[in-house]
Amino acid sequence: MRRIGGREVLSLFDEGRGTIALPREWTDHAPPSPRATALPTPPILDALCLLKLREMVELIRKGVDHDQ
Repeated sequence: MRRIGGREVLSLFDEGRGTIALPREWTDHAPPSPRATALPTPPILDALCLLKLREMVELIRKGVDHDQ
């Protein structure tokens, strides 16, 4: 784990796309969100993280389209 812009990130590697830094709070390596405590099983990602993840996937797809 390392820090980028003051945030803890995990590095994921894909042979075709290289390394991607993923915020720790988007994963199950972070404590559950305080908003999730009312649920019997806290979600791994809250709604804000899912929106950011969608944006990241779209950026990756655009990058892959440019490579082809």
